[in-house]
Amino acid sequence: MLAPETPPREVSNLLDIFRMCLAVHLIAESRVFEMVVSIVRPPQALRLQIAQLRSEHIAQQRTAELLATLPLGSENWSTVALELRVLLLDHAKREDYLRSTLDDHVPSGLGRGIAAQYATERMQLLGTTSPLQLARSLRVA
Repeated sequence: MLAPETPPREVSNLLDIFRMCLAVHLIAESRVFEMVVSIVRPPQALRLQIAQLRSEHIAQQRTAELLATLPLGSENWSTVALELRVLLLDHAKREDYLRSTLDDHVPSGLGRGIAAQYATERMQLLGTTSPLQLARSLRVA
């Protein structure tokens, strides 16, 4: 969370940065998981976990976008900021579980490649004009 004395302009800038980073993460992770699923053919339970992870990212993104529209410091802003924090903390707990499940179903060589591919996807996305727009298009599909 932010210190109460954080200037409003800084809060706004930090929220914009967070939204962009979340969008980049969502797209890069989606692309990597699509590649993994096409190569490994994981069991349905793992496919469901991957789909849940994507849904969680989309919920986080929507909540962050809502937060950006609310008056800074208002009761609604504080409530939505807290909701976003809870979404992120819950997601982080499940992501660790997914990582261990992936390790059970993905050959170790491919596992190392997943991290490299994710980093590559992130860098390519950061070179695009609008990662936020790309992330929104995922919600429509």
